[in-house]
Amino acid sequence: MITNDISQVNSEEDPLVQYYIIRKDINMSIGKVCAQVAHASQIFMANYQDMVEDGFELYSDSSFYDEYNDTIKWLNTGFRKVMLGGKLKDFEKIKKELFVFVVRDAGLTEVESGTETVLATYPIRKSLQPKILSRLQLYGH
Repeated sequence: MITNDISQVNSEEDPLVQYYIIRKDINMSIGKVCAQVAHASQIFMANYQDMVEDGFELYSDSSFYDEYNDTIKWLNTGFRKVMLGGKLKDFEKIKKELFVFVVRDAGLTEVESGTETVLATYPIRKSLQPKILSRLQLYGH
């Protein structure tokens, strides 16, 4: 359960973190990886903006309520992010278990069109990091 305790907003012990999972089993240059992560961030923020425009009241009886509130807190506490590396099999498991934002490449440069390159989560309390993410290693090129 995600906590809504305002006293933890600035806590370094249990910060809100947005996780990005980057495919490490496809050949992407560091510039390509940066662009794909930027796409993931834009997709996340566009979806968040849609929630804001719709009014959070529409989400108060759904699973989006916690994500909406935690995103507001996260936006006010430094946008902490963690980059993890994963393979296609990890992507498939994560998509079944978590609500994520998926980047599919257009295929104009380094990878085939439609290739899933990055997944992004809603901000999550570090203490509540799902096991499926805690098993992944930090992304290193």
